[in-house]
Amino acid sequence: MQIADAHNDLLMNLVSKKQINNYLQKNVVNIFTAFYVCPKLQKLGYNNLLDLILKKYDLISCFPQCTLTLENIGYIVNKTSLYRLIKLKPFCATLTWNFNNCLAGGAYDNGSLTNWGKLVINELENNQILIDVAHLNEISFYEFIKITSKPIFCSHTCSKSIYSINRNLSNIQLKIIKDTGGFVGLCLYNSLLYNQVADFELIRKHLDVFLQYAGENNVGFGTDFNGTGEQNPIGIKFDYIGLDKLYDYLLNFYDKSLLQKVFYQNLINFKNKFK
Repeated sequence: MQIADAHNDLLMNLVSKKQINNYLQKNVVNIFTAFYVCPKLQKLGYNNLLDLILKKYDLISCFPQCTLTLENIGYIVNKTSLYRLIKLKPFCATLTWNFNNCLAGGAYDNGSLTNWGKLVINELENNQILIDVAHLNEISFYEFIKITSKPIFCSHTCSKSIYSINRNLSNIQLKIIKDTGGFVGLCLYNSLLYNQVADFELIRKHLDVFLQYAGENNVGFGTDFNGTGEQNPIGIKFDYIGLDKLYDYLLNFYDKSLLQKVFYQNLINFKNKFK
């Protein structure tokens, strides 16, 4: 069983190449390695933040399994900071975390895309950097899909029809992802799955909805490992231990070819669209 992960906050916890090398198990094909800017870090200002991100990116530059991404780019407040970010060449970036910023509305606020946010989106897409819609509220999500020219990408979320919280996606949103040839990653975080200690059966229920509405070619995992406070489902650890047991459990419901798509092939295929 091979693994590709659309969202792992690897750079928040691992601070040496040795740690990273030990973390990347043999079955890990690709990790979208996020640098998450929490509210505390944002106070550093964009120059210090971008310097820090560059140092973190240098740590993983020798690991071909890692794909660079950014989470919460609300520190991008002017064109100088924007073009410094573009030079980092991340695969994708989320505009917000859970609250409004100068770019867009976060999942637990009511804000819209700002004019500056629209300009940032345009510049990033023109430079082959995808927008990750994870953490956007519905207002900003629907505004975004009207102006983007790219397939819709959501790195880590769960099904709102299973657990109705603002961070999760509705069936309509999942279908939009399918219709644009996009990708959605199922998050393995208790607080998105059901705000309790989740098990394999609950993961399967979310996956069922994703497959039904987003389609079997557009669904994978975005674990949020290293960003969940390790509040992971029973039997799963943040270093991917336990995913083999999840795979074996899901074989009771899906065939191997479908699970191969979900566990790694769909994300690899999606990434390869942008080479």
